[in-house]
Amino acid sequence: MGYLCIGLTLLYGISGLLVNHTSHDFNPSYTITTQKGRVSPLASGKSPDMSYVNQCLEELSITAQFKNVAVLTPGTIRIFVEGNTIDVTTATGETVEEKIARRPILFGLNYLHLNKGKGAWTWIADIYALALCLLALTGVLMIRGKRRRRALFLTTIGFLCPLLYLILLP
Repeated sequence: MGYLCIGLTLLYGISGLLVNHTSHDFNPSYTITTQKGRVSPLASGKSPDMSYVNQCLEELSITAQFKNVAVLTPGTIRIFVEGNTIDVTTATGETVEEKIARRPILFGLNYLHLNKGKGAWTWIADIYALALCLLALTGVLMIRGKRRRRALFLTTIGFLCPLLYLILLP
């Protein structure tokens, strides 16, 4: 059973490290790139409308599917397209594009680790969790002699670490 758990243990170990160390500088699931640009400014006194949005997309050569547009501030709009957002300062025409792309392997690891797929993956993860419990219990029971005392001591420490953290640190 231990051999069957090796692949899943590595998957959860690697993705667990990535999830634990996610920051503003590193997203393990996506690459996020920003690019500055410029479009024609909106005529003074006009409100941004769909014709201006379409003009901005055309000038930036963006062909991705349009999703929505929002007014962030009176002088800034955000255009949402598939996999991309564009902030436009309407008075100056300055733009900031934020492109999002999945990281090929890491996205999948995190998708599974966080159980975003639900369904059948939940069953696989539950069976794996039960297998780990069985491995832990049978592993402790197999130890005999002088090593049993050390094994029970280390097992107790393993239980105490998360309990002490929850009691003392939050």
